[in-house]
Amino acid sequence: MSTEQELQRQFGINLQLRRKLETARRDAVEECAKFCEGKEAGMVYGEGRGWTLAPRSSTYGTHPGDAYAKGLREMIGK
Repeated sequence: MSTEQELQRQFGINLQLRRKLETARRDAVEECAKFCEGKEAGMVYGEGRGWTLAPRSSTYGTHPGDAYAKGLREMIGK
């Protein structure tokens, strides 16, 4: 195999890997956006103080997770 052929082969492999990486990145960002839309964070007071996550209680009105999801999707051009 000539040097030129080897470079073309490696270029093709690189291109395939870039496409796979971009697909994985988009999928990960979309999963994060869905998580933000479907959960609510809340503060727990008392002995077990701290933050907790619960399923979103309502689909009506504004929700902080919607803004996060929108920002995430803007990162990937959706």
